[in-house]
Amino acid sequence: MLHFDNSYILITVAMLLALLLALFVYYKDARFKEASFLTRILLISFRFISLSIIISFLFNPKWVKNIKNVEKPILVFLQDASSSILNYEDSLYYKTTFENLVQQNNTLLAEDYEVYEYHFQDTLYQGLSSDFSGKYTNISNALQGIEDQFHNRNLAAVILASDGNYTQGLEPNYIVNRLNVPVYTLALGDSTAQLDQAINSVNFNEIAYLGNEFPIVFELQSNFKSAEKEHVQISHKGKVVYEEWLNLEANTPITKEILVEANLEGIQYFDLSISSFKGEKNKQNNNFRLSIEILNNTQNILLLAAAPHPDISALKYALELGENYKVKTALAYEFKDEIESYNLIILHQLPEGGNRTKKLLSQVMESNTSVLFVTGKNTKWNTFNDLQDLITVKTNSSQQSTLPVLNGNFAPFDLSDKASAFIKMAPPLLSPFGEFALEEVSHTLFTQKIEGIKTNKPLFIFAEKETRVISILLAEGLWKWRLFDYQKNKTHDNFNEIIQSVSQYLTLNKDKRKLRLKYPKLSTQGDAFKINAQLYNDNYQLIEKAELNLVLEDELGNEYLYSLNNKGTNYSSLLTNLNVGNYTFTLQANYKEEQIQQKGNFAILPSTLEQQKLEANWVLLQKMSDLTKGRFIVKDNFANYPEIIRAEIQAEPKIYFSKQLSDLIQQKAIFFVLLLSLFFEWATRKYLGTH
Repeated sequence: MLHFDNSYILITVAMLLALLLALFVYYKDARFKEASFLTRILLISFRFISLSIIISFLFNPKWVKNIKNVEKPILVFLQDASSSILNYEDSLYYKTTFENLVQQNNTLLAEDYEVYEYHFQDTLYQGLSSDFSGKYTNISNALQGIEDQFHNRNLAAVILASDGNYTQGLEPNYIVNRLNVPVYTLALGDSTAQLDQAINSVNFNEIAYLGNEFPIVFELQSNFKSAEKEHVQISHKGKVVYEEWLNLEANTPITKEILVEANLEGIQYFDLSISSFKGEKNKQNNNFRLSIEILNNTQNILLLAAAPHPDISALKYALELGENYKVKTALAYEFKDEIESYNLIILHQLPEGGNRTKKLLSQVMESNTSVLFVTGKNTKWNTFNDLQDLITVKTNSSQQSTLPVLNGNFAPFDLSDKASAFIKMAPPLLSPFGEFALEEVSHTLFTQKIEGIKTNKPLFIFAEKETRVISILLAEGLWKWRLFDYQKNKTHDNFNEIIQSVSQYLTLNKDKRKLRLKYPKLSTQGDAFKINAQLYNDNYQLIEKAELNLVLEDELGNEYLYSLNNKGTNYSSLLTNLNVGNYTFTLQANYKEEQIQQKGNFAILPSTLEQQKLEANWVLLQKMSDLTKGRFIVKDNFANYPEIIRAEIQAEPKIYFSKQLSDLIQQKAIFFVLLLSLFFEWATRKYLGTH
């Protein structure tokens, strides 16, 4: 059947023109007047056929062919190839005899069905496998993959060979009904409960700070009652940091929370274990190794003053209560050390009159360190206005009493209800009397209340820069707040909270590096490890076209070289098949003859999820078969599953009709017709002597 893309009216007109042309040639040409009527009809027909074929090629005609496809009923065999299959005593059977049995049975089924074979671990793979090495089992993902692949096809049944234990994904019974076909489950493993005591779950923070204590919360459980006490311990670098003897009741979990001190910096391993009893088969869940990255978060604070003042002592006492703060106080004109090692610099009533601290203050403002100005009577306001770009203060150096009004919309941090209430009762501070013009302010913590009237005049302001925060307290007299807090509450807690909240905000570690990395410090064997990077120039603009190379070194000193791929300004590399252990790396960026390096380390932990359970979950398999009207088949009947399926699955072949389009010019027959029409026309004319 022919199909034309163009209008059939246009094609009809073209065919009529071909007919008229043929008629014109053989009726107007005087050479054919003596020819019989039948002869002229034949000549006209031959000419019309050849012209029609040639003209039709101009319209790019298609030859439509109806195709009939017959598809057998489809059977899908799904094999669980995770490492949990080797947990059972008959594991050798599944690596040898079982695989041969499945191949033989599926060959028999292939006579009546179209059989597709897959194995799965965390994802779905084609074919069967005798390598049970999967670190995870995701049954629901495998079922979803089959549903996606065979949707609207003649799927008759699914055969699932598994132990029923899954460590990833949804509960399989949420997915299995989507297949809308019977699921025949081959029950692998052994569902007999084994006597076992285990570490059930462990919770901990992956990051802790040097010198602090961090919690480890774990749960212990036994499925039997023992008269003996079990030994539980946590060790670090071979040294026991916690141990205890506990009685475990049957199926009664015990939860323990242990505080461990972070003494060493870097990635640290801690081994949690519970003793095993004689004859215990599953010892994998008696041990758990956890890794915690210990960071040195010590914040160095420099408090520079123009002259001795009670505010300095009040600030120093409040800051030193912070566990990670080291505070140094000095008179500005006596200070000779470097300032780059400090995370926060507090300038009390600086700049002052004279030039003896001018160079130091310039260095402070040119650095990347956060700065807190605490102004006062000795502040040199003209120099102060030139030194920073947050606010301009016009004053004759006179002062007035002012009360703080807390900004309820202040976003960088929150104060407790007690501290907020304390601010409302706090005694007044001394603020400069004059005019204030804000310029580059990001946040305002306090505004001023003067003589009982709330104003819009700023009292405590902050500006966030690219790598630091600049803040200004336009008042002195903080020592009064500290005394008032003790007078009212017998503690300095409210005052300390305010000062420490401010200092924590100001000492947030801004990433000042040109080469910035993002990667997991801890990963599990079998998971892909991904490292991301961004590169900045001196103006902190992202660079797109640079060369980034990663040199990875394992514990044995072996080095591996990787190149990072880039998409725009984001660079990344995906590392797979990494073995368990500690790794260090050096990432080097090359751009316009400049080389920047960044070092790091991470750890790959062993995956033991598949070894946590030694008994098969046949209840799950039975439920899957019941829900789908399939059959639950145990080991003794594995050899019979072809007969069972043939007897229960009455699926018929499915017939599909489809249309195939091909260009008419590709059909050899049409050229044969064209050749014959031209030949017979020529032969007839030769016979008449008019060729």
